[in-house]
This record gives sequence, structure tokens and C-alpha cells, in this order.
Amino acid sequence: MCVSSMDNDGGLQQVFASADLVYNQLMGMEASASSSGAGVKRKPSRSLSEAESSSASASAMKTPIKSTKMNLSQHSAAVLRRTIAPLIHSMQQIDAAALLSLNPNHDSNGATLDQNKGLSVPPIHDRITPYHRNSHDNTVRYLHCKEIHDHFSMGIFVFPPGASIPLHDHPSMVVISRVLYGELHVKSYSVVSTIIEEEDHIMDIDDDVLHNEAQHSETSPSRLRTSINRIKDFVSRAVYSSHHDDKIATQPKLQVEENPSILGVQISKDKDGERSAILSAPNVTALYPDEGNCHSFVAGPNGAAVLDVLLPPYAEDEDRDCTFYEAVKNENGYCLTPIDQPSDFNCLSGEYGRFTSCEQY
Repeated sequence: MCVSSMDNDGGLQQVFASADLVYNQLMGMEASASSSGAGVKRKPSRSLSEAESSSASASAMKTPIKSTKMNLSQHSAAVLRRTIAPLIHSMQQIDAAALLSLNPNHDSNGATLDQNKGLSVPPIHDRITPYHRNSHDNTVRYLHCKEIHDHFSMGIFVFPPGASIPLHDHPSMVVISRVLYGELHVKSYSVVSTIIEEEDHIMDIDDDVLHNEAQHSETSPSRLRTSINRIKDFVSRAVYSSHHDDKIATQPKLQVEENPSILGVQISKDKDGERSAILSAPNVTALYPDEGNCHSFVAGPNGAAVLDVLLPPYAEDEDRDCTFYEAVKNENGYCLTPIDQPSDFNCLSGEYGRFTSCEQY
């Protein structure tokens, strides 16, 4: 953990506890799903405190328990939404001003803290150390909170005014985001099909094809989601291998559609019919393996700060690497083409208040 003090933490400690609880519930679901095929039951993973308190009894066990890899793509968004509800609730209860040691006010020039109460706070992007003085590039700062390997990671992204995180994905992951202050313009997409273009032929694997095949199986919904995700993971690895510098013989693309509704996001259309989606403090939003998995953020005129919880964290060796995309509108929605990380985008870790540096970052 990279938080030096939990005094008056605005509820961050409760978020830690909820994340641990939700992880254990998710692992219970994973263990149940895997045991149905393997014929061996496995207890859900426990929190670190539970593990330490029962280390003696654990060491006495004669039969080793095989670990279960978390693959959330086999569960629907509806099931995952119910499971992560306690974590969403604890993030909604956060006192962002206390967490960031800020004094709320009614200054219309500040960043929104609570739009319903008319409260704002001064943004902190220029108070994070080490200072970043190049105001002409697209740099987002990151304050690390906590990470438990293969369980979850938690941190705060701090956006200067107009800064953005480009379009990217979260393979087989659930991500919950709480806007601490400010507002963000959001683009959110769900994958409809995957297209792999090769030299002389195109393979288009869509929901209808997979659904027809899956109807012959009693586990068709899980097979459908897992098939799409497996292809998508392969696509990510293919694009970002060889240090990103080789020309790719196979150019993969994703056919996606915009989410019609996003938790916590206000959606409207201008006079030209262009869609606008704004996520403002103190709202919480979430994405899932099969819903809204690709998204981008652009901060408003006063910047923004967002607390993110990733379940599980990015891990290249577990096929959970981050892929950036370029979106192009077509007759079926949007086509996403994998690209290298945009050259003008940087995410720099730093220190602010109770958030200190970590050896692993």
C-alpha cells in the first residue's frame, strides 16, 4: 500500500475492504465454475488478514489447492454488476475533499465536487510532485493507492484541464471509476465482433456466428463470451509483440457499438445529432468484459480526478495487456483498429499528500 496515513481518509479504507470482499466473491464464482468441470471444489480466496491469521492451519493441510485463474469474461455483465454492488456503494460514499485534503467551496471557477450541492474544489494537478512543467503535451498523473497481485489495483488518475486518456481496453476485467472532482467526456464501446484481416482473406467472427455454434452447448452464454474474449486477447498480443516496431502482417480490428446507457453518465445529443456523454463528480461508473470494455476520457476545463479500481489488474503474462485503439465510424457502428500508444500521451506517477511513492512504481 502506498498511502502514508489513513487518518480522515474519506472512506478509502472502506473501499479497500469492499474491494477485498468483492474479489473473494468473484473468486468464489470462478472456483465454482472451474470445479464444475474439474470435479474438485475449492474455497474462495481469502483476504490477506484472514490468510495470516490462519497460516498455521493452512500449513497443516496435506492436499494442495490448485489456484484458479480469474476469467471474468465467462460471467455476464448483469451477474458481475450484482457482485460488485458493495464496492460501488463504498465508492459512492467517499468524501473526496477529505481524501484529497481539500476545502470545499462555492467558487464557480473551481472543479466540481458535487454538482447537486454546488460545491467545488481547487484542482491538484499542479501540486503533484515531481512537477511536470510541459503544459503542451497530454500528461495525466497517477497516485497509487494499493495493489494486491492478481487481486485488484487501486489508484487515482489526475487530469489537467483538457487532458485525456486515449481509447483503450480492459481484457477480462471489471473496472469501477469514481469521479472525485471535475468532469470527463466519455467514449464507451462494447465489442460486437472481431475481424482479423490477413493477406488474402478476412475472418469476421461475430455474435450471430458464435451464437449459432453455442446453441448446441448447455453452457452457450459462457462459451460465446469466452470465444470473443479469447480472440480479442490474441489480437492484443499480436499487435504489441516485438516491441511494437514490426509491421503487422495480420491487422486485427474490432467492430463495436456505443453503449446506449452508462452508469453515472449523462448522455445527450446536440442539434447535429452528435452524442455527448459526460461523467461528473461525484458519480461512479463501471465497465465489464462484455459491456463498455473499451473507453476513453477527456477532462473538462477544470480538470478531473478519478479513483479507479481494477479487478483484476492489468497483467501481460495473464493476457490482460492494455491495447490502444483508433475508432472510425462505419455503417454498423464503429471499427476499432489497434494502434501504438499515442506519442503525445504520458501517464506519470507522483506523490501528493497522503499518497507516497512505492518501490514497485
